[in-house]
Amino acid sequence: MKKIAPSNIHGSLKIIPSKSVSHRALICAALAKGDSVLKNMAFSEDIAATANALRDMGLCEYELTGDVCTVHGGLRREGKQEIDCGESGSTLRFLVPLALDGKPRTFVGHGRLMKRPQGAYDRIFIKNRVEVEKTENSITICGTLDSGEYAMPGDISSQFVSGMLYALPLLINDSGIHLTTKIESKPYIDLTRSVQKLFGIRSHWRGHIIDVSGRQGYRPHDMTIEGDYSHAAFFAVAAALSGEVLLQGLEEDSDQGDREILGILQCMGADVEFREDGIFVRKNVLRPVEIDVSQIPDLVPVLAVLGCAVKGKMRIYNAGRLRYKESDRLHAMAHELEKLGADITEYEDSLVINGTGALDGGEADSHFDHRIAMALAVASCIAREPVVIRDPMVVRKSAPNFYEEFASLGGIVE
Repeated sequence: MKKIAPSNIHGSLKIIPSKSVSHRALICAALAKGDSVLKNMAFSEDIAATANALRDMGLCEYELTGDVCTVHGGLRREGKQEIDCGESGSTLRFLVPLALDGKPRTFVGHGRLMKRPQGAYDRIFIKNRVEVEKTENSITICGTLDSGEYAMPGDISSQFVSGMLYALPLLINDSGIHLTTKIESKPYIDLTRSVQKLFGIRSHWRGHIIDVSGRQGYRPHDMTIEGDYSHAAFFAVAAALSGEVLLQGLEEDSDQGDREILGILQCMGADVEFREDGIFVRKNVLRPVEIDVSQIPDLVPVLAVLGCAVKGKMRIYNAGRLRYKESDRLHAMAHELEKLGADITEYEDSLVINGTGALDGGEADSHFDHRIAMALAVASCIAREPVVIRDPMVVRKSAPNFYEEFASLGGIVE
């Protein structure tokens, strides 16, 4: 367990490399014939899962020296039949279409991974006559992916769309991805396309259709991974609640959807300033707002904490997909914040928080979810008594040094 006492946050912090960009850069580099040098890489459990899966599929080899990852891509070797995805939904969903090469592949998952929705690929499997066998902890597929027009829901996970975007350019003929419902997490789709563009792959939006030309080839590319806005959000909110922080290593014009945390904080009254040396966030009187999180689902845990810090009613809505993450994040945040003294109500796709400006503190459970654990740590900033987190080290999934970072800013962590 981790015991985190109430504290004021102050100082500067270099934000860890973006997990979202790292996944995408690794995949594009693995598909490019030649060497790509990816600087400012950090191998959390999820990123290591993707790198090892790409290697085990026979697509690449890689070397990690410090924070520099050199990817020897385009190998097209036999590879292993069994691919371990850890607990990474990105790894599984991104790589399934690339595994449709006529050979049997078994993707193994841990934790809740295989319980999370995977059905968006079912129509694709049927269309391509892919043999599929599912167990509680694995999915085995055998078949090939053909060029063509593919209909996919846009409101389950953008990761399925990105998975198709990686594979379709390599096929002989042109293809199209038709999104049949409202598009959620669109910034993540555009982030995939922007990283692909760096590696020579292009696609185009046409209404709710993404046109993908065939006979394209990934080209090696050297790049530096930008800072992670999803991770920075925890420290930005902590500063807005109890002090000030300079966040370094973030790109002001980033394509990351979770950059929206800065606009949300500004709208609520926090001081947010873009400087040459970073993004400065400082505490101010906060006011409640209503937040549509359909495009920014990963921010919900820390936004729920933010709702407890205001005085008044705050609503976070269009969040139904959060029930299918590493945990049921809507239920987890409602249940754990209530244990810490919050007046919070959980609805089917929303949370309503009657903020009082403070929490009591107490013991809470991470639900084995890295973002729940980090959000509970931030909750200590407005607690009267320490917050004790059970199973705190799940943060290794995305941010192994989170508690050390929090302590470097004045957080009191035991």
